[in-house]
Amino acid sequence: MRIHRSMQALTLVTTVAALTACGSMGGRHQPEGNDAVVAVQWDSGPLDRSYQGERTQMDARHQQEIANPRAGESSDQAKQRQSAESQDLDKRYAQGKASHAQTLPPSDQKHDDHGDTPSR
Repeated sequence: MRIHRSMQALTLVTTVAALTACGSMGGRHQPEGNDAVVAVQWDSGPLDRSYQGERTQMDARHQQEIANPRAGESSDQAKQRQSAESQDLDKRYAQGKASHAQTLPPSDQKHDDHGDTPSR
């Protein structure tokens, strides 16, 4: 009986020692230096206001163009142009959000926003 208890105690001590040794090697190493994690939250308000301002101006201009069609531009051409302008604005807004911009990125499209002949 004495030998049996001694074997149990020895087994327990060996198991604890092995687990302690393994635990000290298991990824708990802290890198040396002054590493810090900084959480920064982006404020989308300026971008949202920039988008909303351009959207409001564009929608008002489109309504004016519907009421007073441009000379030489068919209804279908106007709808296509206005749709392209709207899609471009939405694309720029998505790009601005993705890059955490403060204002809308410039358009890479040359829209005929002022009644001039289209620039291509």
